[in-house]
Amino acid sequence: MARAPCLCKGSDERASEGGMTSIAHDASRGLDRLHVAGVTLTGVTRGGVETCLMAKEFGVMFDIGMCPPGAQRYSTALISHAHADHLGGVAYLASLRSMLGQPPLTLHVPAETVEPLERLFDVWAELEGYRARVELFGHAPGDTVSIRRDVQATCLRTTHRVPSLAWVIERVSRRLKPEYQGLEGAAIKALRQRGEEVTEEHRAPELCVTGDTQIEFLLSDESALARQARVLVHEVTSWDVGDAQAKARTRKWGHTHIDELVAAAERFEGEALVLVHRSMRHSRQEAEAVVARMPPALRERVHLLGG
Repeated sequence: MARAPCLCKGSDERASEGGMTSIAHDASRGLDRLHVAGVTLTGVTRGGVETCLMAKEFGVMFDIGMCPPGAQRYSTALISHAHADHLGGVAYLASLRSMLGQPPLTLHVPAETVEPLERLFDVWAELEGYRARVELFGHAPGDTVSIRRDVQATCLRTTHRVPSLAWVIERVSRRLKPEYQGLEGAAIKALRQRGEEVTEEHRAPELCVTGDTQIEFLLSDESALARQARVLVHEVTSWDVGDAQAKARTRKWGHTHIDELVAAAERFEGEALVLVHRSMRHSRQEAEAVVARMPPALRERVHLLGG
């Protein structure tokens, strides 16, 4: 698994309901890191340039815009869509893992992108004189992927210019059925000996990464699982507060404007709302100033990721 970069100049820490929030930038590796509500996100997220986020607690990464340091340690990638700033590094990463003798790169992608990606890998094999090993799986909204015994990922349809998916990471466990809760251990043992199933599966949404999307995703009934996630990573490309023309341009290209996010944020039920994919037109300082002016109840839950 990828090791998180060390805290360095420009790091910050602050308390949150889920414990200490740690924010860091590793200039030597070009990575940002955020630890919040028990989830560590490491990688790069810059609108139109590159998105690749690694979540070490779950052993997965989201999108492969390029191939940042540490990405080769992850064998499973959950892909939101096939734009170059989110998937441009896939051929290189597959080739690198093959060269290093690692297991094949496993890609979970929107079903509509499977055939074009197969053609891309064919062309790349011809150019490179070597076929990198890749396991490619296409998914429709609602599909579930097993990451490991206690972790699964569910994909939801987002609203973008091309087929796109948000990915929700759920922690899976087994709990006593409600009718058996409160019983003594001996009674539960007796039930089991009689062949009764005393537990049922429990799923807890821990993390959702939206990829590129308009705000309609967050507002839709289909996104209920995403809104319930402990940590929601949502794109906000444009930060021109109060600029109707900027909002219209942002929507035209399938993205979210900060005014839209603020208006919809009350629907988020989790602990941490992480805003990513900021356009290079906007500095982090500009975004921080906008967050500082948000209502206190929202400001306490909002976190920025990306330099």
